[in-house]
Amino acid sequence: MPLVKPLLESQILAAFKKMQSSAVDTEAAQKDLAKELATAIDSYIKSATIIIPPGIVVATAGTPAAQTGASTAPSPPGIIT
Repeated sequence: MPLVKPLLESQILAAFKKMQSSAVDTEAAQKDLAKELATAIDSYIKSATIIIPPGIVVATAGTPAAQTGASTAPSPPGIIT
């Protein structure tokens, strides 16, 4: 899935609004904000699907059968965990 920037923006805005309306002390509010921002950014990054295009150079080494070439098809989608 492609990264969806408006979703990240809405999560960040929600975290700031929550901090403004909280009745806790400043230090606790800052810690909560940092946690919420970290969670939003972590989720945003992990929502990416990575596909490596064909044509990436590949090589084997260390034996007489060492070969060079290139990938011929896109990789299967990879998801960051």
